[in-house]
Amino acid sequence: MNDAHHIQEELEEERKISSVIHIVLFCVVLTAIGVLFFLLPQEKISDTEKRTLAPFPTLTKKSLFSGDYMDSLDIYTADHFPFRSTFIAVSDQLKLIRGFHSKEEAFYNDVQAVDEIPSKNGTSAKEIQGSDESLKNCKGLLVANNRAFQIFSNEEPMNKEFSEMNNLYAKKFKNVRVFSGVVPTASDFFLPSKYQEYIGNELQNISASYKLMNNRVIPVEIYQELGQHKKEYIYYKTDHHWTDLGAYYGYKAFCKAAKIKPIDLSEMKSKQIKGDFLGTHFLKTKDQRLESNPDYIKYWIPPVEKYAIKYDGEESEEIKVFKTSDIVKNKYLVFLGGDEPLIRLKSTKCQNGKTVLLIKNSYGNPFAAFLTANYEHVLVVDYRYTETSIIDLVKEYEVNDIILLNGIYSSNTPNHIERLRDIIELKEGTKNTFKKKKRKKKEEEETLPSDSLKVDVDTTSVID
Repeated sequence: MNDAHHIQEELEEERKISSVIHIVLFCVVLTAIGVLFFLLPQEKISDTEKRTLAPFPTLTKKSLFSGDYMDSLDIYTADHFPFRSTFIAVSDQLKLIRGFHSKEEAFYNDVQAVDEIPSKNGTSAKEIQGSDESLKNCKGLLVANNRAFQIFSNEEPMNKEFSEMNNLYAKKFKNVRVFSGVVPTASDFFLPSKYQEYIGNELQNISASYKLMNNRVIPVEIYQELGQHKKEYIYYKTDHHWTDLGAYYGYKAFCKAAKIKPIDLSEMKSKQIKGDFLGTHFLKTKDQRLESNPDYIKYWIPPVEKYAIKYDGEESEEIKVFKTSDIVKNKYLVFLGGDEPLIRLKSTKCQNGKTVLLIKNSYGNPFAAFLTANYEHVLVVDYRYTETSIIDLVKEYEVNDIILLNGIYSSNTPNHIERLRDIIELKEGTKNTFKKKKRKKKEEEETLPSDSLKVDVDTTSVID
């Protein structure tokens, strides 16, 4: 009995020592991480995720009592955790085991749809709501023939909700033409035939939405126009976006719907960004097939001023329409420099006084500049970021036409549709800076260098 009691005491002592060691180690690691958090240089941009990391939040009485300050502080801490990039890289490697993989093909069954809506503090709508609505019609990502395909299922179509949102724009803006265009993915054009039976029909989904819109909403038949050019480089292989050439054909489809003449490719200068481009599909999968077959970015320069004005609340800044510097990590930023709440483009050719308002997500970035061939002013609103009422914009800028441009995922995702409805009558918005800035910069605009050809073709008259 004594021996058993002695053994029991030794075991208890060992457990106590082990607990103390674990506590000490935990405290040392926690302290080291805390010290490193303050000592290591803070990055502003994540090269891996191609996004701006959360800034340190500003403490105000309102943000403190509402809880926004602590939420923003949590996000800041997560974004700047020591060795965060290393942990992400390890996570990416672990994710490579999901789905099925062969020598030629791979399927990633939990790759999310793209272009999620961020909140003011930087989290996505999915994270805020705790839902998986971004995955409702997305069944993963297939890599085949050295390109990526996001699989649209069409299992939970939102044609009714999407069309009602478009109809609301037509109801609110009776003196403005309202156009709606839905951009398909690359799958319907390039997916190997043996997989066609597993995907939803995108044309069927788009057509169903168009049929439910009232006669004041003018549908833009982007799918049909792209289908006529599927042998061309209209989609990136490693990214979810269309190329600038694909966006041009989308613009041609709009011109057909608007009964105006599109500018021809031969009438514009073209340029190509130096180096390869690896897009979002590669970043989400790190698939070696995609890495071995990178994309390139070529773009055409319509009659647009070299500089545009971006607005964020009361702040405004001059930016390049085609950004060619500081885009090594994300060459898609060549188009408008990325997503901004509001951008104003000015044509070097049109003097017709007409203004078009493009409401878009990132699909619209390469599309926007082509509109300067037909409108003197082009307003570009990213519905995910703007806090400006569309009603206010239409009144202030005397908008003639509105274009609602969506990818097929955003046209079938609840929070995107709801956001497009919400921005019509946002109570908080920017004041009228358009005319003020126009007067202030009139002399500058007359002398701004243009990066485009001044063509003489008439693209402003209405076609009967």
